[in-house]
Amino acid sequence: MPPTSSASVAIDLGSSVITTVVGGRNEHNQLHILGVGQSPSGGIEAGQISHVSRAAAAIRQSLDQAEASSARQILSVGVAVSGAHLTSMNNRGAVALPSFGEPIRDSDLIRAIDSGRAVTINTTSTLLHAIPRYYVVDSERRSFDPRGQHGQRLDVSMHLVTASQSAIQNAAHCVQNAGVDVELIAAKPVVGAERAVRGEEKEFGALVIGLDSGTTTLTAFEDGAISHTSAIQIGTAHVARDLSIGLHCSNDEALRIMHLYGQAIPQLVPNDAADIELRGFSPGAGEAQTVAPSFVAEIINARVTEIISMLSNRITEHQLQSAAAGGIVLTGSGAMLGGIDLLFGKALETPARVADGGDLIGLTDKLNRPDALGAVGMLDWMLDSSDIMQPNDGGAPRRAAGGGSMLASLASGVASIARAFSPNS
Repeated sequence: MPPTSSASVAIDLGSSVITTVVGGRNEHNQLHILGVGQSPSGGIEAGQISHVSRAAAAIRQSLDQAEASSARQILSVGVAVSGAHLTSMNNRGAVALPSFGEPIRDSDLIRAIDSGRAVTINTTSTLLHAIPRYYVVDSERRSFDPRGQHGQRLDVSMHLVTASQSAIQNAAHCVQNAGVDVELIAAKPVVGAERAVRGEEKEFGALVIGLDSGTTTLTAFEDGAISHTSAIQIGTAHVARDLSIGLHCSNDEALRIMHLYGQAIPQLVPNDAADIELRGFSPGAGEAQTVAPSFVAEIINARVTEIISMLSNRITEHQLQSAAAGGIVLTGSGAMLGGIDLLFGKALETPARVADGGDLIGLTDKLNRPDALGAVGMLDWMLDSSDIMQPNDGGAPRRAAGGGSMLASLASGVASIARAFSPNS
């Protein structure tokens, strides 16, 4: 198989499913999916590596499927990671412009970004993203792209995302053990949210809530830019565990019931809905074991309501009410529960919708779902990163990460796609 050239490859290290996506952009700027691989997660819990060899084997299985479906050999990948270790902050940087008579250039943006990302973080953490939110020229003119303007001072508002250094190293190590190089690592809540939200939602405000297996993530957009990224260590795996206990069945059977019959609002279950037969019981034990769909919904509702309460507290703690007022976008496996958008919308008193994969062509059957946005968003992010690396009209290339280090975020002044890349330190 020929090596990948015009295409990029992204992996979402999910706690339930590892998804690999191969793709590029067509002439209409659509994501063209050339290959997809999915394997059950092994050795990954709550977004972090718990068993290196199992995780590497599961990653290799996903890569093999993606290589077979795309007819391409995969040599390097971008990796989307999650986990409760992800935290964020907003910081401001400022630099004096060298000459009032000269327009603002790429080099000025890079100096401002370097100033804004110069913060002290815990020695066990690493700076994963340094994203320019917007710029201000001479403390008065806010701009998403100030190049070409004139002024004496350039300020930048930055969104900084940090991660556990050991978690990032473990993820990279497992991917490398699966036989491919790591060219980029990004936070799944960031890349997934960028893919999930629409332009008008960014402008008016939006909260992207990722209901994944091991974690629930929260990403906020305000005034056209990202403003908050975090995660809590509770997800749909906890819903399945509740079902397993409440229905006295195996965890696998609880997952099956949740995926096939999961309903977040008991009142929406029809009165005449047939009982659900539980698998895995001995046929000699008498009649088949069944459970009422409304009882399943009550169990699911209780845990999801708890998650909503925790998110509500975080929204208040970080003063994200204005973002919440703009609406909620739901991603992850939990977003496929019946009535989940209605439950979130009513509880948080704001419109809510379930995200989709967006404008995709090619092998899209497995990707037009809210639980695939981590991989699709990572692919989207990588392709935009590649575009940023090209010289601008003035011929000055953007700063690239040096050496052979893993890339996390590399400085960019193009806030319309809100990208910033620089080497992990």
